[in-house]
Amino acid sequence: MRIEDEIHQKHFKDDYRRLLVNLLFTNNWVNQQVMPFFKQLGLTLQQHNVLGILRGQHPEPVCFGDIQNRMVDRNSNVTRLIDKLIEKGYVTRDVCAANRRMIEVRITDKGLKKLEQVDEKFPDLFSKLHNLSKEEAVLASNLLDKLRG
Repeated sequence: MRIEDEIHQKHFKDDYRRLLVNLLFTNNWVNQQVMPFFKQLGLTLQQHNVLGILRGQHPEPVCFGDIQNRMVDRNSNVTRLIDKLIEKGYVTRDVCAANRRMIEVRITDKGLKKLEQVDEKFPDLFSKLHNLSKEEAVLASNLLDKLRG
């Protein structure tokens, strides 16, 4: 559906204003799809992001700063996220032996199993994007990359 129809606006002053409104509206729509998906699995999007970063480095640890730099939502409180994931038994946190100022985080077997559970359910989430062809999905992703410059 066109953004004009979604928000009941006849026209925009220019195409860039339309683009900005469309991006903001679409971001909210995506969040409305993603948040309940992760909630049913007992995670938040940010917690899943941290677990994914740690799985990518497994079995090596990742320090807090590297996690923060690699997150999709860089405004997230990494310390709070790690604390929650420790409570759930998905990660461990240790002081680095070589540099006591650094904190190392590792994913646990329980955390890896949780990600496997998420991976099994991902087709349900991705099905909401299938109104785009594969080629359109690649084009949209490439255009978003270009937009961020």
